[in-house]
Amino acid sequence: MRHIALILLLLFLCCPLQAMANGKVNVSGYVMDQNSRAVELATVSNLGGTINTLTDENGFYSLSLPLSDTVVLHYSCLSYQPAIRIIPIERTDLVVNVRLSIHSRNLNEVIVKGQQRRTTGLETLDPKTVRLLPDATGGSIEALLVTFAGVSSTNEMSTQYSVRGGNYDENLVYVNGIEVYRPLLIRAGQQEGLSFINPEMVQEVHFSAGGFDAKYGDKMSSVLDITYRKPDSLEAVASLSLLGANAYLGQTTKDGRFSQLHGFRYKTNAYLLGSLQTTGEYDPSFLDYQTYLTWRPTPRTELSFLGNVSGNTFRFKPESRSTEYGIFNQKYSLYVAFDGQEKDRFETSFGALTLSHKVNNAVSLQLQSSMFRTVEEETYDITGQYMLSATPIKNNRADTAHTALLGVGTYHEHARNYLTASVFNLSHAGEWVLDGHRVQWGLGYQREAISDQIREWEMRDSSGYALPYSPTTINLIHNLRAKTTMGSNRITAYLQDTWRFRRAAGLFVLTGGLRLNHWDYNGETLISPRLTASFLPAWNSDIAFRLAGGVYYQAP
Repeated sequence: MRHIALILLLLFLCCPLQAMANGKVNVSGYVMDQNSRAVELATVSNLGGTINTLTDENGFYSLSLPLSDTVVLHYSCLSYQPAIRIIPIERTDLVVNVRLSIHSRNLNEVIVKGQQRRTTGLETLDPKTVRLLPDATGGSIEALLVTFAGVSSTNEMSTQYSVRGGNYDENLVYVNGIEVYRPLLIRAGQQEGLSFINPEMVQEVHFSAGGFDAKYGDKMSSVLDITYRKPDSLEAVASLSLLGANAYLGQTTKDGRFSQLHGFRYKTNAYLLGSLQTTGEYDPSFLDYQTYLTWRPTPRTELSFLGNVSGNTFRFKPESRSTEYGIFNQKYSLYVAFDGQEKDRFETSFGALTLSHKVNNAVSLQLQSSMFRTVEEETYDITGQYMLSATPIKNNRADTAHTALLGVGTYHEHARNYLTASVFNLSHAGEWVLDGHRVQWGLGYQREAISDQIREWEMRDSSGYALPYSPTTINLIHNLRAKTTMGSNRITAYLQDTWRFRRAAGLFVLTGGLRLNHWDYNGETLISPRLTASFLPAWNSDIAFRLAGGVYYQAP
């Protein structure tokens, strides 16, 4: 028995000696911060860094090092003060836990400069900032435009904008080089649905508040040029709120030859309309679906399709309206009780097919065809009975005991407006780049077919007689009846050249062009010359001088 115990003791003592004879020692442990939280991806290495490892998500590490009398370990991680541990070797398995102190340092001022300098009349906007805007229209790109000088909007529920005091229909909107349209009968912000532009599908936004090139159309105020993006891989976005919902899906094949974008949006502003002075039952509903498909049969050829379908309805049953106004010593109150309702419907569809071919590195050609159709109805019969009263103000308080009734009356508004419109467009565009010049040209044909029926009137009755007063007849203060059916053709063409040359003073960019528009409905031909000059001085990269002018017409 004594011999057996002696043999076991010798085996136990020889095991460490055998492990040490192998020449390896294992070191493991945890790296934590001052708050006992694990430090992930910290580097643990021996002296000289020949053997190293990284900590896992729990801060654990394990190293196998050559055997020596002493091991020197170095611990480091971004944002932490490095630590060094000198460990004498007493056994082959060592456990070393380390705490790292947070290390911070104030950085010097960083100046960020853009990679491009502005040489055209178009401003570039970041479409991602739309998500940061408190926009009642559902996150529209147009909400960014009102931040520019000279651009304003008078209705927070509308995506329409005015440039330098002009009308909303004086603004051009392009998506992938295709002019897009809006419903024509809309006259109030609460009737307006979603903007054509889907922010989730946008890659680039360019805007000009005037002085734009000849390649853009025949309107007077501004140009909004949108480019939809092509996804790099499978991507999707979805959101839901009290004002609506939207979903987006993008995908590209592995070979990159086919890509697709799909966007669905729903909007209802009933929650906002309930806060207006006119109370009642608001029931707006706006739906929109868009798709953008691209296919590259060859590296130099691309076929793309842009489609949009939208359906907007607006129903409203007004109940009452109360308005107060006046001066410091007199308050006026107008109360209106309503009866009737309004029903509006706007349905639009749009499709565009584009074939692009790059002949060589200098010449690019494009053929484009698009179709737009809208069917719109605006119908309402609303009667209002109003009462106007005046209340004196004494000692900064309304003296309701002496409220005087100034008058009562009734009015009736009626409308049955119907519109159907179709616009077909076929165009060709090209570009030729050579020796500092960029020549662009285009030729287009457009066919328009419109059927419009308007029947609307308003009658006002005040104290027993109609306005305007007549002793023999009942007159209407407003009466409009019209029925129009027309078809017309437009021919457009443009030619422009951009010349870039550099001198010792800096870079000069000159863009000159000529645009032609002929409308067979009235036989009018409009010729629009346009010129833009830009100078980027070499002595200051933050300054650019630009001068633009031309003759801008807008056909009816």
